Amino acid sequence: MRQGVLSGRTTGLRPAQRRRLERLCHRRHPETSVAEWLCLQRLAAESQELGLPLTLVVDGRGLCRLLWVGPLEESGRLLEALPGSQRRQGSDLRLISCCGRSKHLEPSQQEAVVGLDLKPLVWLRYADRPDRGGSWNALLLASQPAGSPGDATPPWAVLESGDLAQLCEQPPPPAAATEGDGAHPSDGASGERVLLLALTPGDRAAAQRLIGELEGLVRSAGATPVGVVEQRRSPQAPQTIWGEGKLAEAALEARRLGASLVVTDRELTPAQGRNLERLLDLPVHDRSELILDIFAQRAASAAGRLQVELAQLRYRLPRLLGRGRSLSRQGGGIGTRGPGETQLEKDRRVIARRIERLQREVRDLGAHRARLREGRSTLRRLALVGYTNAGKSSLLNALGKGQGRPAVLAENKLFATLDPTTRRIELPDPTGGASQALLVTDTVGFIRDLPPPLLEAFRSTLEETLSADGLLLVVDLSDPSWPEQRRTVHTILDTLGCQSPRRLVANQIDRCAAPELERALSLEPDALFVSATDGLGLQHLRQTLRQWPDNPDLQKEHQETGE
Repeated sequence: MRQGVLSGRTTGLRPAQRRRLERLCHRRHPETSVAEWLCLQRLAAESQELGLPLTLVVDGRGLCRLLWVGPLEESGRLLEALPGSQRRQGSDLRLISCCGRSKHLEPSQQEAVVGLDLKPLVWLRYADRPDRGGSWNALLLASQPAGSPGDATPPWAVLESGDLAQLCEQPPPPAAATEGDGAHPSDGASGERVLLLALTPGDRAAAQRLIGELEGLVRSAGATPVGVVEQRRSPQAPQTIWGEGKLAEAALEARRLGASLVVTDRELTPAQGRNLERLLDLPVHDRSELILDIFAQRAASAAGRLQVELAQLRYRLPRLLGRGRSLSRQGGGIGTRGPGETQLEKDRRVIARRIERLQREVRDLGAHRARLREGRSTLRRLALVGYTNAGKSSLLNALGKGQGRPAVLAENKLFATLDPTTRRIELPDPTGGASQALLVTDTVGFIRDLPPPLLEAFRSTLEETLSADGLLLVVDLSDPSWPEQRRTVHTILDTLGCQSPRRLVANQIDRCAAPELERALSLEPDALFVSATDGLGLQHLRQTLRQWPDNPDLQKEHQETGE
């Protein structure tokens, strides 16, 4: 049974060179010391002849598992070439790298990333030849645990430096002594660990708000944000948005924090997404894909799942390229002769057909909801709109409290409610007259830079908003960014062509500072102030809704009855 595998840049090797390298794969190193001195000398001779760095991956028993030809550039390819399961590979690996012609023994940022992915106990790095004095310089490195966010501590620390022969005799540290080195600190959190990659403005307060919103989206998706890498840069790099130096820093930070996913704060083109995944060597999701994932988790009704699937397919169709190595060309013609078509083309055709079918079902859904609205045309209809997590569902529950209606789901998380919910609200007459009924609809929350596929797929749902007699724009005054959120909601409504009258409802007045009330009045003189949780201002809101907005049909009915 072969002990090791020869991989890397092996194309073009002569048969004699391949045989010598394979013999090095079969050599066994001592269990009580880092490496065998004679084997490293031969490895250096092969590195000189090839003009390339060579790396050995040795397990705790001293068996060589892999000999990698060339620089350490992509950890994914190296881990795929490493034979055996993760249990057989063990957690006590040793890395031994002959750096070739390079005079700098310290690992580059890319090499450091690959080393952290392998999680070795020690890393021995040495030159391919001794210096003029006869000394063979070498470094013995060990990974360092992650420090606080923004810590500039290098990921690999020098345990010892000196002559290669002496470092070979050093005993490798036991696995228990270095357990957790280079790993993320345990915080007891479950779910996927996510590193945030943000391009922030110069205003620090605005940058913190943007990052806080992205963290909220990650938590709503069920993942745990473990770190942030920011860059303030202009103009942007068209291929990657972030600079390569910042991306190398992000790759190191992700390994040190144990992140398995990187989420960006903006939408990426397909090419930008592929470039970032190549440079970070990790899966990358942009902000739009994160929002789509949240919608997919929150969709409870058949209509909601239908619209979410349509949005996801529209988003993923141009991003199929690079989603794996299974998109190779298939055989075609009689007897599978000819070039045929690629698996990518087949997948695109299947998705296009599925999109056409979903579009027909969404159109049918829109027609069904239009018929429902016609059946409710005798009553005034109001819609609660606003930024996500502004308190729309809590306000609807507060207005319908005590009227025998089931409560709408209201949680302190982004996009807790997706499907529109309509409730009949009875508004009592303070003078003792007959109560007045109206329909109030709780709609899906808006957010900055809402993904266009999602906006298009949920158009039938948003028609509940467009056709309402009036819109109550709910804002959370306890959120310092509520003015920006208000502008975002107005912009989205204008984009949808909404002509219904709007009125600001300032929520959470029990938790905001007094200047925020004055700020709201300066922006909206007719704003209504309430607290959905404490019930403050609800009576005044009900009285206002009896007269707002003016309903011509209702006024005509009053004139005919002589009221």
